Amino acid sequence: MHSLSPQGLAIVDELAERHDFSRDAIAHMVLAVADGGGQMAMFSHPEFGGPGQWMQGGMLMLSDPLNHALNARVDALCHEIGKRVGGMAGGIAGEIAAHQSAWPAAEGNTAWWPAELGTPNATGEQNGLRYAYFAQARRLVVQTGDSTRVYDTLDHRIHGFAQQQGSQGRFTVTSQHGDVDLASLPVISIRKQPPS
Repeated sequence: MHSLSPQGLAIVDELAERHDFSRDAIAHMVLAVADGGGQMAMFSHPEFGGPGQWMQGGMLMLSDPLNHALNARVDALCHEIGKRVGGMAGGIAGEIAAHQSAWPAAEGNTAWWPAELGTPNATGEQNGLRYAYFAQARRLVVQTGDSTRVYDTLDHRIHGFAQQQGSQGRFTVTSQHGDVDLASLPVISIRKQPPS
């Protein structure tokens, strides 16, 4: 467990009284939500069913999506942490702990996006498409096949991702403006991988 500040430990103690998770699990989630500025989290802890993602506004992805009871408990915990952390003035992560990613690369999450973007706020992969979202840089990187595209997310604060099945394979994001088709976002760069 990463080191928490006294303020972070107080939040963990308070949440442990109301949520049926261990202090270690809650501390892990506090750090993950703090890393996401109170708006999103990427986490990996056994009590949450392994790796997962949460975004303010209703998006929660757990390894076991059919465990509705666990989904509800994790969502409630994340929302409460988000309210607490999001309400802090300035330097959110610094007030909770030293800024460290809650999803270290050592867990097998190999960076495939441009290094200058840093650590993504959210990543996902399904049916040969993967994405990495960088909220502060306002960038979304999408890789399909041998092509990696970097999109400008403009003023969208993205809190959900969806890929339609079928021949079209349409990818949409959800922001404060509603559903947005990926094709409507400006492409900043395209990188093609040479065939192996």
